[in-house]
Amino acid sequence: MQLCFATEDNQGFDDTRQRLLERFEEWLGEHRSPGPGQAFEMAADAGVALDWKCAYGDGDLASWPPRDIADFLLDWCPRKLSVAQKECHRLPVALGAFLEFLDGAGLRDATTGPLAAVLHAIEALTPDYVEAMGDSSQFGMAKTLFGAAAAQGVDLGDEEALQAWMADFNARPVEERRRLLPGSALGLRPPARPQLPPVVQPDEAAVLASAAAAPILEKFQALADYVGQGRRLTQKGHLSLADARALVSLLDTGDVMDPAFGDRTFRTVSSNELPALSQVFAWAKKAGVVRTVHGKVVATKQVRKLARDPSAFMHRAVDALLDIGPLASKRDPDWWLAWPEVTAFLDRLTLSVLSGAYVSQRPLPLDDIVALVTDAVLEAFGFASLSDEDVGTRIGGDVADMVDSLVLAGVLTRFGPDGPEDAEANLARQWQDRFVELTPAGTAVVRRLLLEDGYDAPAAGRLAQASAVELLSEADGLGFVALVGELHAWRAQRSVEQAARDMAGAVRQLEDPGLATLALMVLSDIGVEVSGPLVRELAAEPHLRAMAGCWLVDHGLEPASALYDPTDLESFTDVLACRLVTGGPDALADTLALAGHHDQQVALMGRLWRTRSGATLDVLEAIGSTHPAKAVAKAARKASYQHRSWAATA
Repeated sequence: MQLCFATEDNQGFDDTRQRLLERFEEWLGEHRSPGPGQAFEMAADAGVALDWKCAYGDGDLASWPPRDIADFLLDWCPRKLSVAQKECHRLPVALGAFLEFLDGAGLRDATTGPLAAVLHAIEALTPDYVEAMGDSSQFGMAKTLFGAAAAQGVDLGDEEALQAWMADFNARPVEERRRLLPGSALGLRPPARPQLPPVVQPDEAAVLASAAAAPILEKFQALADYVGQGRRLTQKGHLSLADARALVSLLDTGDVMDPAFGDRTFRTVSSNELPALSQVFAWAKKAGVVRTVHGKVVATKQVRKLARDPSAFMHRAVDALLDIGPLASKRDPDWWLAWPEVTAFLDRLTLSVLSGAYVSQRPLPLDDIVALVTDAVLEAFGFASLSDEDVGTRIGGDVADMVDSLVLAGVLTRFGPDGPEDAEANLARQWQDRFVELTPAGTAVVRRLLLEDGYDAPAAGRLAQASAVELLSEADGLGFVALVGELHAWRAQRSVEQAARDMAGAVRQLEDPGLATLALMVLSDIGVEVSGPLVRELAAEPHLRAMAGCWLVDHGLEPASALYDPTDLESFTDVLACRLVTGGPDALADTLALAGHHDQQVALMGRLWRTRSGATLDVLEAIGSTHPAKAVAKAARKASYQHRSWAATA
């Protein structure tokens, strides 16, 4: 069954969605015994998650890592999902059951983490999700409007009544609309600033070198040197055409003077017609590089001081760019295609876009950024004469222009199909198959901006020099989000091979099975090619054979049959315990089936109770209470009684 879909593959997704939910309903009837109509409702709730995965996520219905679940429950649902808070708790329950169904059917991507860890993430996120579903400051525009309409007695199922209410709402004065809607819907109340995960900060030397390489600083210096003690401006405060012509070449802005189209030449009559030069000029004035005095532009005295401190110079340049707007600074408001309200809205999203690159610490596809920004624009504005696709195309160009500005500022690096692209590349209308990533100086700048904007943006690295055992021993106290950041910082201080060796050593030393399992998860993240041989060495040690063996099977390095050795039932008991913890009762039953058919499993229960594994009783009780075959479950219950009696006598 195909489980990964592109956004435009609507038919393929719809067909698979229907088949999955039908099978999920059947699974619920077999495993959960739901009340009348409950299976249908749970399948409908699971369908909401599938719709999100295809429209807003990565389109991979088999992959449900905790970060995706957090995005769905804590971000999308509060903004988009119109469900009363008192009823919203059903959705996480349905999602957890659906992932159990996928896992049992062999359809879940196990590389996204053990099922138990994913289900724990859902359980841990549920209280925050329920709280967010009742917090109107987090609602999107559409959800807020529907809520206001429902509060006034409008039947949301009556399309005509809803449209009439919307028309009446849009005709009301702004003051009255503000009274009807929560402040956040009209941008009146700042949203709550979330705690960001700890992020590894680049070293000071890398930040300084990166700041010095910011392309805009060289242009600022060249502009200041050119204008010197004064260059005459036009009556409207623009650069003269003669100066503009010289600066287009000197600053290498890419503007074209007197452009020709076919046989016609269009004379440039004002420097204001040159967008790149106009941006640099306005930017330099805002940054204090040049200023206007009595109809002239002159270099300021502080420009040379700033030039001696590239880091401070870059921070100042970025602040100036955000003041004038990365997009607005490139736009002529009188252009016939201008949409100034949208331009201002996009400029306000700049820090949000940068925060995504900051937290991910990896290159981000420009396609994904365009999709998210387009969704935000469509939620905030209505376009009578443009389709959503047309809006998305224009937003793509706008986002690419914003990125151009941020690359010029030295905040971002842009990657094309053939590698890094310089800041002069004219790609304003191209964004497909391109990626952006923060520079070292950009990381430092964005963290400062986030802190100034009220975010909790801690720096990772407190445990960067700790041993793997010390790092993992702090896991419970750190919490999941902080642990991820510390793991990034810890790994950044080591080669891939060294990190893998240290983690494998931690598996040997850690007495807590949960922490040893966490170390194995880190080894998975490091990569099978490097970690595989090390885990194979662990599997040769008797007390680690089960845990390491399961890892090898899960990563395709051993067949599942390798987990069952009829001459080593103590190790097989540990294997069953691992599968119970990571995959639940279904995984336990599947692994027990390695011993043969049900009669052979019954016979195995008669031997298993004598094993001296610390997990023997837990495994037997789990089989006795969950195994679908009555004979096997009965044999396990008898074996658990025998084990308790034998252990007490021993």
